[in-house]
Amino acid sequence: MNICVVTGANSGMGMVTIQELLERGDRVIATVRSEKKATLLIQLLREHTVSDKNLEVEVVQLDQLDSVRRFADVLFDRIGRIDRLILNAGIMVPPYHVTKDGFESQFQVNYLSHFYLIERLLPLIEQGHDPRVISISSLAGEGGMIRTDIELEAIAHVKKEQYNPMKSYRESKLLQMVHMRELAEEYGTRATFVSVHPGIVNTDLFYRGKYGKVLKTVLKPIAQVGYWTGKLYTPEYGAKTALYLATTDDVLDNGGYYADSAPRLSNLVVEDEAYRKQAHALSKRWAGLV
Repeated sequence: MNICVVTGANSGMGMVTIQELLERGDRVIATVRSEKKATLLIQLLREHTVSDKNLEVEVVQLDQLDSVRRFADVLFDRIGRIDRLILNAGIMVPPYHVTKDGFESQFQVNYLSHFYLIERLLPLIEQGHDPRVISISSLAGEGGMIRTDIELEAIAHVKKEQYNPMKSYRESKLLQMVHMRELAEEYGTRATFVSVHPGIVNTDLFYRGKYGKVLKTVLKPIAQVGYWTGKLYTPEYGAKTALYLATTDDVLDNGGYYADSAPRLSNLVVEDEAYRKQAHALSKRWAGLV
């Protein structure tokens, strides 16, 4: 039995992921954003006749580093190892918002809070059975071009008048890839770190952002056509690559980027060692780890 931690588990790919892990007999600690979502998650699992006896649900606000710290402390108190850490939670193109920690919301929710969680949990990950950290990134990250600490500062603390929601989303997803590669370089003999493009998946993520109402009007009615043509994935299909990476006995490309259960070229920025280390050091300072 693996001990698995999954963020963003209350709907879409996150729920599919924990459902599959529970059916395998794994112990799952899942995060959601509110008590209401925790209750809903358990109800949905029961409706799908999935046993929740191995499930623990924690409310974690990824837009608050204090909440992530408390969750990390809970895990250290409760378990002695992590075999699979699957980072599924995220937001996409929301209206401009600065978190209570002072960061642009996509930067913090998609990247910095997960950065903190991984770094804080490394001692538990290193104790895991063939431990793997799987970060749900995006095709969008393949187009980012972050190069210097000045650019990183501008991304983390972007001003409202300079905010481009898609650009911020793209950069947060690229930073996830950068982090996975840097961890693989440093800890690759002790754990596996990979990032994933799940495909263009029809989940609530599309409908919660800045253009959510428009997308809901346009996309939902044509979703079935998207499924037929292979241009749009269901949550079940979108979760396949992460589940493959979590369960396969195949040798994985440590630090690599995957799509459709196979390695995929990511972004040349990921290959820049000097930049990776710069980003890592700055992110540790922002997360309060140094």
